[in-house]
Amino acid sequence: MKLRIGFLGVGGMGFSHLKAIQEHHADVAEAAAICPASEANLQRALAAAPGAKAFREERRLIESGLDAIFVSTPNFTHVPLGLEILRAGKHLFLEKPVGITPEECRQMVQAAGATDRTVLIGHELRYSPYFQKIKALVEEGEIGQPRLVWCREFRGPFQKKSRDWIQDDRQSGGALVDKNCHHFDLMNWWAQSRPKRVCAFGGNAVERVLEGEHQVLDHATVSFEHENGVRGTLQLCMFAPDQQGEELEMGVAGDAGLLRTRLSRLEILVWKRKALNKEPVIHSVEAKRGEGWGGHLGFAEIHEAFLKAILEKKPHLTSVRDCVDGTLLAIAAEESIKKRRVIEIQ
Repeated sequence: MKLRIGFLGVGGMGFSHLKAIQEHHADVAEAAAICPASEANLQRALAAAPGAKAFREERRLIESGLDAIFVSTPNFTHVPLGLEILRAGKHLFLEKPVGITPEECRQMVQAAGATDRTVLIGHELRYSPYFQKIKALVEEGEIGQPRLVWCREFRGPFQKKSRDWIQDDRQSGGALVDKNCHHFDLMNWWAQSRPKRVCAFGGNAVERVLEGEHQVLDHATVSFEHENGVRGTLQLCMFAPDQQGEELEMGVAGDAGLLRTRLSRLEILVWKRKALNKEPVIHSVEAKRGEGWGGHLGFAEIHEAFLKAILEKKPHLTSVRDCVDGTLLAIAAEESIKKRRVIEIQ
């Protein structure tokens, strides 16, 4: 008997999830129901999953005879829909971020802790062998004790979303929440600690879509500190020219060395602090780039992890508790920019 899966939202990301289930996991699961935001999304989804039943109301899909539901709707709807799905007894794949306020994050932590259903947050990067290799190198002591983590993302603007919800910080949570929760999550994972305070600066200088004070940031710099003393920084620019695949750089510095990403070649470069040879050791990693929306590393693996968690009770890497700190750090960074002060993360 195949798992019957529903999809709330079949825009760019939701459609990519639907296709992944239909094309790569049809032996154990099927796209049984969809709830699209537009006629165009409906027709595209039905072409990929002709047996799916279309619902106009999210509540009707949630109440139908499904085993699991993917939520790929605008960020401000994640928690209300996620809570309703868990109350209905369904397994939940919830796109990031966990929520857009600290209170929403607390609600999801509590709800996930109170259910026996699988709840997986869509932080696919953790599932890629590439980013897992970085974690392994850190844990094996390749760079000694970690002291600093960083991320630099200089890229172009957000792609167009329905009714420009992503451009409104009341609906998306802000640019740092929507997109950089991915990177904060990885840095927390590598640091093996929770963030405790953050100070950030940012604004909107070039990419303005909405009038008024709620237009999301198009550039920011964020500094933060973990409970174990590891410090971190993130720099974001959303109006940078194309850099031929090198718009994202991440790294970890330890007391015995430093590693950083070379994503265009799927390589990790490691320098030893006291090595006579100044050339880096290069670790090449075999990793799949995702199909569809974003082409993210880990996208090919996260669906298998979700299905195995349901069918085989296998542990996965992105529970709400695993991922909530990356979201809370991003929310606090947005608050720091607005209030112009250091924010303690509760």
